[in-house]
Amino acid sequence: MRKIAIRHLMTALLIAVAAPFVKAQVHVGDILCEGDVVVSPAGFAIAEHNPIGVVFYVDATRQHGWAVGLNDLGEYAWGPNWLDTPLRNFTGLQQAVNDYNGYSHTKTIIEAGFAIEFPAIDSLHFENGWYLPAIGQLKRLYANMEKVEASLSEVGGSTFSSNGEWEYWSSTEYSLCNAWFIDYLGKLHYKDVTYNGSKDGRRFVRAVINF
Repeated sequence: MRKIAIRHLMTALLIAVAAPFVKAQVHVGDILCEGDVVVSPAGFAIAEHNPIGVVFYVDATRQHGWAVGLNDLGEYAWGPNWLDTPLRNFTGLQQAVNDYNGYSHTKTIIEAGFAIEFPAIDSLHFENGWYLPAIGQLKRLYANMEKVEASLSEVGGSTFSSNGEWEYWSSTEYSLCNAWFIDYLGKLHYKDVTYNGSKDGRRFVRAVINF
């Protein structure tokens, strides 16, 4: 019996050594690495994994959620302000902030064959799971920005505050001409072209991914 117990102990130790940073529970600010491995900011310095994002939302299972990419993809127009998409239009603020369907929005535009007409979508690597977040997802990101920015700095990513104005497109459509975005104060807008708020205005794009 003692030999069996020792063997089980050795097996457990080997597993712990092989994967010391795979977390049973994920927290906001943790670092998502290749292979869906999640490590804490404290453990990242000694982890032998390549970071791809920072966790900004965790669901009730404490194992899955959303992570934001380490760097901006650039500044792009959302798309033509005369070309409508198959997406539902969110014309009310309360409706918009409860929209968390960035993945399905991105998929809908791509599958409709519109991606090339919509630079913000075309800049993504959707084939690898990256998509343009919905405005509700951006609000969650903004709410956890302090932890996210600290982890971005830890892994050598670019922080949002370094951009100054902090205006990012969401995949939530307002109308034929306008789409929702978030600014550095965390306010939501569907401004007209006078304020460069129509779909053809250029704003930052940063992708998110489910894990």
